[in-house]
Amino acid sequence: MIQKLKSFLLQFNGEQNRYLVTGLIALFWVTFVSDIDLIYLVKSKQEINAQERQVRHYEDSIVALYDQLEDLSSNPQRLERFAREHYFMKRDNEDLFRILPRTGAVN
Repeated sequence: MIQKLKSFLLQFNGEQNRYLVTGLIALFWVTFVSDIDLIYLVKSKQEINAQERQVRHYEDSIVALYDQLEDLSSNPQRLERFAREHYFMKRDNEDLFRILPRTGAVN
């Protein structure tokens, strides 16, 4: 084992292999040691992609909300239905009963 290691190290003693050794050291440095290494760059790229997906999601939500606002502004029946469903509003001559599911109930 030691003999194989010595022969491997002797191969890099030549004049032409110093560029290979320098390149390997530089690759190691860029990959693991420096402040902005490849691992940091990959993680940053993943975070940027996640943020871009979140931005697209919120933009789609905003468009859907604007469509809903336009629909509610133009149709009084839908506005009344929306108010009754989401805010439990009622007319003067009616009663409203809310039935809520039990939380933590055992079947």
